[in-house]
Amino acid sequence: MQGSPMTTPSGYGDLPATKDELGFTPAAQALAAIITGANPDDTPLTIGIYGPWGSGKTSLMQMILERLDDAHCTTVWFDAWRYAQQEALWRALLLEVVEALRLLVERDETWLHDYIDYQNRLHPDQPPTSLNDEGCAATRSKLTERLDDLAASLYRSVEREEAGSLEFQWDAAGKLVANTVIRAGFSYIPILGQIGKAVEKAGEAAGAENYPDQLLNLFQRERLRIYREHVKSLEQFHIGLAKVINELVTSQGRRLVIFIDDLDRCLPEQAIGVLEAMKVFLDIRGCIFVLGVDREIIERGIRVRYKEFALAGAGVAKSAMSERTHAEKRAHEPFPVAEHDYLEKIVQVPFTLPPLAPDAIRRFLQKRLPAVGGLTDEERHEVAHLMTTGLLRNPRKVKRSFNIFRLHMSLDRAQGRTTLAGLLAKLTVIQTSFPDLYERIAKAPALLKSIEAIARGIGINTPIPQDLRDEMGQQDARLREMLHHAPWYELLSDTALEELVYQIRVTGEG
Repeated sequence: MQGSPMTTPSGYGDLPATKDELGFTPAAQALAAIITGANPDDTPLTIGIYGPWGSGKTSLMQMILERLDDAHCTTVWFDAWRYAQQEALWRALLLEVVEALRLLVERDETWLHDYIDYQNRLHPDQPPTSLNDEGCAATRSKLTERLDDLAASLYRSVEREEAGSLEFQWDAAGKLVANTVIRAGFSYIPILGQIGKAVEKAGEAAGAENYPDQLLNLFQRERLRIYREHVKSLEQFHIGLAKVINELVTSQGRRLVIFIDDLDRCLPEQAIGVLEAMKVFLDIRGCIFVLGVDREIIERGIRVRYKEFALAGAGVAKSAMSERTHAEKRAHEPFPVAEHDYLEKIVQVPFTLPPLAPDAIRRFLQKRLPAVGGLTDEERHEVAHLMTTGLLRNPRKVKRSFNIFRLHMSLDRAQGRTTLAGLLAKLTVIQTSFPDLYERIAKAPALLKSIEAIARGIGINTPIPQDLRDEMGQQDARLREMLHHAPWYELLSDTALEELVYQIRVTGEG
């Protein structure tokens, strides 16, 4: 049978990479070594992988995951974005941790034998558990039941927190008022002030002056009861989880490694809730977290989360000053929760993804350009050089820009044109990496010749406005360097330039 033909990567997909094409291997090896080399006394430990949208956080995290030894690490992958529709994202994280422990118990036979052997040695005064099928099944059943109870304790906290509705009938309080019922939803414990107003209004309608106070007291008592039970249930969950992790993971010489991805794509309240759950519920010996986030977005979320503290510190009534003066006073007051310090308390090992190296971008493009039909070797080299020079050093931006260039080439040839590939590559770079400039070019395509002339330091027949020269002087040097290289837009007529820019617009970037 013939072997499968060699294929050239097309580049269209944007799935996280497990095979390194962009130079992440050294970072993956170094961070994986920190995890595998961490002693129990070094934990809990959090590694923060910082980077903006598309910088490769997920790819790096998966490369780290692949380098961990299953015999020593129990791993959890929590994709926060997948659970973003849930109001309590932190609860989904905790349940994922419990589920990972369940999979360990149910599927890892080697671990189960080691666990039974350890328990037999730990309790020599008790009858030993056999390692045969019957003994393993009994142990697995007992551990699974414990994990079920642990998850149930978290669900019970939900029931107490979201206790449905309470009903108080006026006739039950001693005076019959037909068809008068007060209901108060206890979803996330209602604000007493709102309840008080509702009760007061109902009491006035019922003609009973003391009913508002009586019913408000009932609500207060019920709210306090629910709150106490909620706290008790969560405390029991934390104690139970710490005990289980110690017994199933840490005491077996393993680490529980929790990868948290896409947290910065969630609402600020949700994201900060997960970070706080890490400190409150998972601050447990043996736990290691790998957190992939855009630091700026998380710090913005911290400010949103604690904005009430800042507002409460204004200290001056609005009636005593104008709105503008009041706002200015708040703006100059120190924020009570320093965003940078907040993350530093959570993350012990920070790693910021650097921009891609030009050589990595060039190799990535050269590997995929053979999939673009109709290009000579010289044109492929030229396109790789131009795009490497001009593109933002962001993995997703590079992949997406290549896809757009390939589409531009296909459209150009399908319409019977023979636009030079280098000109299409340049315009693709401007379109994807310099969108503000591209918007101006889309409205006035002749600007391409002007900005090219500025970059090359040459004159053209059309006068170049000083504001355009000033703008180009403020643009990134990457743009000027790319425009300095051939081929040049001066080769095209104004009509051909307008047709080219019009064609480019159909990709949806402008």
